[in-house]
Amino acid sequence: MRRMMFVMMVLTVGFLSLLFIGGCRAGDDRITITVLTSGTLAPENDFETVILPQLVEARFPNVRMEVTKLPDDQYYTVLSARLASGQAPDMFLVQPKNAGQNGVFPLAEAGFLAPIDDLRNLHLSGAGIEAFRYQGSVYSIPRGVAILGTYYNRDMFNQFGLQVPTSWEEFLNVCRVLQTNGIQPIVMGDRDSYVLQFGLYQMAASIIYPTRPTFDDDLYTGRSSFTDPGTWDTVLTMYKYLYDNNFIDASISLGIGNSQSIQQFIDGRAAMIFDGSFNAAGIRAQGSANFERGYFPLPGNTAGQPLFAAMAPDANFAIYSGSRNIDIAKQILDWWFDGESELYRAMANDGRTIVTYGYGADMVDPLFTSFMSLYNAGHASYWCNQAWPPGVNDEMQAEFTAMVSGQNVTINDITRAMQAKFNELTR
Repeated sequence: MRRMMFVMMVLTVGFLSLLFIGGCRAGDDRITITVLTSGTLAPENDFETVILPQLVEARFPNVRMEVTKLPDDQYYTVLSARLASGQAPDMFLVQPKNAGQNGVFPLAEAGFLAPIDDLRNLHLSGAGIEAFRYQGSVYSIPRGVAILGTYYNRDMFNQFGLQVPTSWEEFLNVCRVLQTNGIQPIVMGDRDSYVLQFGLYQMAASIIYPTRPTFDDDLYTGRSSFTDPGTWDTVLTMYKYLYDNNFIDASISLGIGNSQSIQQFIDGRAAMIFDGSFNAAGIRAQGSANFERGYFPLPGNTAGQPLFAAMAPDANFAIYSGSRNIDIAKQILDWWFDGESELYRAMANDGRTIVTYGYGADMVDPLFTSFMSLYNAGHASYWCNQAWPPGVNDEMQAEFTAMVSGQNVTINDITRAMQAKFNELTR
């Protein structure tokens, strides 16, 4: 049933498949490996579009690598179209478990992914590999650990004597002080509704999972529900408070996408932005303002309660089951993730991936130090939607967007819609 639903969805955008030609041979007889990925382009030496193909082609002289990097919303649309048309790229970005429209579990179930169980270096990824294992077969390798957090302007914080908050009450005080002094506390690009996850999942990590670590597993047995009091109603109410008080200005956020919100942050037009370690290069880029960046977990906890971070195995490439170049694609992945290859070292040095083994594992970027301390202490939770069937997070985002845009939607409407979508998808 899931395969049928997935195919029906992607057929609606099939016309976009004409934008690309994959799995072909280059004019110089080298094998062309086509790659599709998502994210924000770094201003120079972007890892996926510049460094990756350069190093792969140096290692494999018979290979030409063509990488296309798109903003997330466009990526999902194009990937769906190409899968529907049977012309998917040789390699494309997948998320752990059920996360997002490119979650590895539904894509593997639908038959779109080639297993990579025979890779020699698969074992190096440790427990994180389980997030990419479906029904006994592995379909991708975690790049490392990915973080959802709160980037902030250290100079603005110092100007007003603000410390990194460690509780919800302290965080709200930071927002009030900034707002009182004419500073927009937080900027978000809610036109790309997926960015709502960047804040909500941080809060859920401290609000739901410390006391109910099996909450998502229990959804499948009926022992928990999105409508349970003190769970998602609390998370959504607290997050809505940021909009109600213009700490996030909906009149701005609903009109811009994620790349534009990052630009506003680096231009000094807001003090904070919720985003992931995967966009660190864009966050660090030079804008029109010069300031030092910092990064902390958004604290949903009350004072005196433990703070948890939202951390998960990092997304990576999988191989299209219909590719004519599966063997060489496997060779590329196996060389890349041996922990010491030039490409692995370049990835670690890029600063967006927090590697967990081999080169760079002992060199944690200072930006991520506080998160790794929480992770090593067991105070970290996976991203919620990794355990949900694809579509529940979309329902949450759509309903929350409708609410903050002024439509007649309540918190209870959102949690009921999430549970209804979950029930629909798990029948």
